[in-house]
Amino acid sequence: MTHIVIEISERIERVSVKGHTGFAQAGEDIVCAGISSITFAAGMALQRYQIPVKIFQNEETTEFVIVPKWSQMSEEQKLRTETILHTLQWALEDLADSYREYVSIDILRRC
Repeated sequence: MTHIVIEISERIERVSVKGHTGFAQAGEDIVCAGISSITFAAGMALQRYQIPVKIFQNEETTEFVIVPKWSQMSEEQKLRTETILHTLQWALEDLADSYREYVSIDILRRC
């Protein structure tokens, strides 16, 4: 199962995607491919816009993490980052809703 955790305080502070869905064998798993595609696309968009962000990828644990550095961003960068990360959140929520046996998602709201 793929486990997704999105941590939100005032803004999205961290997106973590970990694990293989188990929908099909590795290399044939369309659910895993969908999750990977949208997550990598969000990371690539942030990097192409030169947004201050940390992106971690651990192929051993199949974990991908995005951590925006909000305090280092201009107002324009903040708007772009919020747009990209909320789009990622909504897409991941839709996938988790459609494939509940294979994908879990936790939205952690912090004060």
